[in-house]
Amino acid sequence: MVVQPDERHLYNYDCEYLEIPQSIVGSWTQLAQTRHFIHKHAGAVKYAVVDDDITLKRRNSKYWTGESNMETSRQPATSSEILRCFEQLSSWLDEDDIGIAGASNSEAPPANAEWVDTKGIFSMVFVDGRMLSPVLDEMDITSIRVAEDVLFIYECLSKGINTRQSTEWMYDNGSLRSSMQDSRVIWTDMHEEKLDDYFQTDEHYGALEFIRNKFPEGMKIYEKDGKRKNTKYWKKVYKPRNTPSLEALLND
Repeated sequence: MVVQPDERHLYNYDCEYLEIPQSIVGSWTQLAQTRHFIHKHAGAVKYAVVDDDITLKRRNSKYWTGESNMETSRQPATSSEILRCFEQLSSWLDEDDIGIAGASNSEAPPANAEWVDTKGIFSMVFVDGRMLSPVLDEMDITSIRVAEDVLFIYECLSKGINTRQSTEWMYDNGSLRSSMQDSRVIWTDMHEEKLDDYFQTDEHYGALEFIRNKFPEGMKIYEKDGKRKNTKYWKKVYKPRNTPSLEALLND
């Protein structure tokens, strides 16, 4: 469990603890720097970075096989199913190009395949540190306070680290519930009043503009029906590591 040094005494779980450096506590980009610290600490191993406010669920296989395996379209994952999920996501990291794997968001419509590659992975991120650690120092993943998870995925894709998103395994993000909005200090600490939609703020779109300037091919920002919107083109950012160069093709 990753905790702040001054909050360690609040936790009594039977697990190992990783305390973040005191120097980043309270900083503007603490969340992004905390994740960077986790990646550096993990090094060249397989590991998972999982938010503490998610509920893992399993989706009915009818969406990609045509055959139903449960009475409902989805159900909370049992303890044994959570282990199966972890085993599957971990196994994907052993494939040559897959360095990031994770569950899909329950609010998004399901894909018609068991998994989809080159997608955004959030809240439950399995990482192949064997791929990430050699290029981590080349990445800019701590410059923005919000949308830092989008920036991380873009940086990974641009370094040839592909992603895989499960259709069967999905998560509910508890912090997005209206009753939990006040707990999202990354947003609330920037505003004196509670807002209806933090994702429409200048802070959010300022962060997206930062990302678009770095990866112009990967994002479109526009306005529709009086609201700002954005479309992310993950595949346009991905640069496969094993793609031969033009020089190599000519020499062949």
